[in-house]
Amino acid sequence: MREQKPKNRLNLPKFVLAASGLYAGLATAFSMIGLLPIAGNLLPTPYLIGNPLEVSGISVEHVVGHIVFGMIAGIVTLSVRYLIIAGLFPIALDADHLIQFLNLEAIPRMGHSFVYAVISVPIMMYVLGKRDYRLGAISLASVLTHVSFDVLLSDKIGSSFPILIPFSGQTVTLIGYDWILFLAAAAIIIGIGTFIAKKPYSNKAQI
Repeated sequence: MREQKPKNRLNLPKFVLAASGLYAGLATAFSMIGLLPIAGNLLPTPYLIGNPLEVSGISVEHVVGHIVFGMIAGIVTLSVRYLIIAGLFPIALDADHLIQFLNLEAIPRMGHSFVYAVISVPIMMYVLGKRDYRLGAISLASVLTHVSFDVLLSDKIGSSFPILIPFSGQTVTLIGYDWILFLAAAAIIIGIGTFIAKKPYSNKAQI
């Protein structure tokens, strides 16, 4: 099966910077929806979250863990180009915490939702490569790998996410071995994207 190469393909450094920056920007923009006075049960109740540097538990383990989990799922691409962004996108997703610096009532982790995951796919592919199916798959799967590591890091306490907004205003608590399901799902999604984009075996692998 011949891979559909995206037009105007950027070199590796530019691609990584552009893709990661756009993904982080989308997460930040999506999180701002939580600042809107939307009535009813569409969204969880906003509240004053606090400085993310103080309340969000940022650490070396947090950063490295998300990168590693992303790369575990992204290894199925067999491409350095996509392996790198598969590692960077999950940590770029935490850009949705930036609204906390505004010191306004907001909803935390808005980017950690299935709706954001789906919305990010066409936007990323439109801007960076209309036929770049691996990019689209990684954009979708990165929310899952991010949530997966957050659940593992929370250990027996569990962690809550607004993953079903706007279909449900309630957060969903994930705990225990739920992280395995999310990581496996992420790898499957990226694998499917890679299969669709696959080029002949005789061609040189992308880097």
